[in-house]
Amino acid sequence: MKNGQKEVKYIDKTHIGKLILTKEVGQDEKKDITENYKFQEGTDEERLALDTALMYGVKKEITQDTLPTAEVDMDFEVEDSAVGNDFKVKITFRNNTQNRYTVKAYLSGNIVFYTGVSKAEFKNRSFDVTLEPGKSQTTEVLIKASDYMSRLLEQASLHFFVTARVIETNKILAKQKSATLKIPEVVLKAPGEKVVGKEMVVRVEFTNPLNRELTDILVRLDGPGILHPTSRKFGKLPKNSTLTWEEKCIPKRAGLRKLIASLNCDAIRHVYGELDIDIQNAA
Repeated sequence: MKNGQKEVKYIDKTHIGKLILTKEVGQDEKKDITENYKFQEGTDEERLALDTALMYGVKKEITQDTLPTAEVDMDFEVEDSAVGNDFKVKITFRNNTQNRYTVKAYLSGNIVFYTGVSKAEFKNRSFDVTLEPGKSQTTEVLIKASDYMSRLLEQASLHFFVTARVIETNKILAKQKSATLKIPEVVLKAPGEKVVGKEMVVRVEFTNPLNRELTDILVRLDGPGILHPTSRKFGKLPKNSTLTWEEKCIPKRAGLRKLIASLNCDAIRHVYGELDIDIQNAA
């Protein structure tokens, strides 16, 4: 706010509409269909589509494209990480002038639902940065597994928001980014021949990636045309240890089939794995 009026401080023109994905036909792969729904950013067609939309929608303020160059820029990145691991958020400030500035910054980390709605804050950190003329400086904030594990949701989605104030100019900087932690997988194997009417073995494996023991483990296994839905409970799984379960079955239908396994326990949920196998007809 300035003199009781709202003032535009920063505009991220690429935050929305970066990527539109769907599932590939007949494959468990993603397909990028972004350009089926929108023209490539910055092209004449994209600009024309935007101008046409503005003619019939909310009018765009002219000042939004004429913001002055900031004395200080800020950006940050979240390290790629898997569920149960520590990782860092790296915040970088760049001084674009020949003046010396002091920045007071605040980072907030939140657990979010798949819709982007926040569930709970799991991390907050305040810090100061001194910027020398024409220089950049990076501050690292360590996010420990213990900060988020007890509140993590099925999709393992996190949202980070960083705000900062340049003391000398009173300018406000703000950035937000989402991150999804890599979820461990259940490994499925089907060694040996796979023929209709003949007994085969399905092997389920899972290695505990967390720095703690897992308890109250429930593994479910299903394979239409191969075996009926079944499950097994396991009491404990020490860290870095592997759980193995072998299930015998007799395939009833030939063709390409899919095995699916899921695992739930006290610390992580909705861990799953799948395997496509080709069942042959009996000779």
